[in-house]
Amino acid sequence: MLTMLPSAISSRSAVAVLVSFVLVVLLINSVWLYGPQTNIFHQPPSADHADLPSPQSLLEKPFPAKIWQSWKDDSQDPTDRTVGFPHQWRVVNPGWRYERITDANIDAYVRDNFDATIADLFANMQDHILKADFLRYLILLREGGVWADIDVYPHQPVSKWIPEGYLDSVNLVIGIENDHHKKPIWKGSPYSVQLCQYTVLAKPGHPVIQMLVNQVTRDLQTLLGSKPQGAPTTFEDVMTTTGPFAFTKALMDYFTQSRARSTRATSWNRSRPRARLGMCWCCR
Repeated sequence: MLTMLPSAISSRSAVAVLVSFVLVVLLINSVWLYGPQTNIFHQPPSADHADLPSPQSLLEKPFPAKIWQSWKDDSQDPTDRTVGFPHQWRVVNPGWRYERITDANIDAYVRDNFDATIADLFANMQDHILKADFLRYLILLREGGVWADIDVYPHQPVSKWIPEGYLDSVNLVIGIENDHHKKPIWKGSPYSVQLCQYTVLAKPGHPVIQMLVNQVTRDLQTLLGSKPQGAPTTFEDVMTTTGPFAFTKALMDYFTQSRARSTRATSWNRSRPRARLGMCWCCR
């Protein structure tokens, strides 16, 4: 189980208190049914990352043993409310590599690892929340492993997140942040759940993360191009462009296209079985 502190220190002010992280194990190993996707990696083609792997081929590889977080600096205790949190990730996950991206190296990381379109867009973003959201998707796409916001406390090792019976069929682990039980999670939404993007476990190059990066890139270009210089970024801007709303939409679109059916509120509620780690929904 994971615990996130109240929204006073969270980048998601819509969540007053979230005391538990309910894991959703997504067995996304079906054939990738999309058309050609844009490969935004900066490097020229190579055997390592010229083409994104299919979900089926990803099953042959383990999750990278890396934990990623970001903050303005590399201080051991970023805030008074998160004392010991970053250290605890290392304590409960011995042998895992811990990486902290800071404000000093965030632009350089994106510039060195992604193409000019992504790098220029990222460097020109002024809103820190939009930037932090976009960063996690880029890291998950290229590096894989665990992304966790700085205010998330781990109560158990990552190795226990996936039940043994699913270890060979999982490429991505996410959670449910909010569940409105068949009522729309936000106005105009066809979904009754909001998926969680403050903690994600993924294998690098997963097609749904590529789809998400493509979607967020387009939406950021539209958003930034439509705002006068110096205009503030609204809560709705964040939620729908890079935040949980955008994340949920990308995942649901992936389910819809890969399953060739609409994954909406009622089908979600009917199809998610109970599992040892909470509400578990499997997509084959």
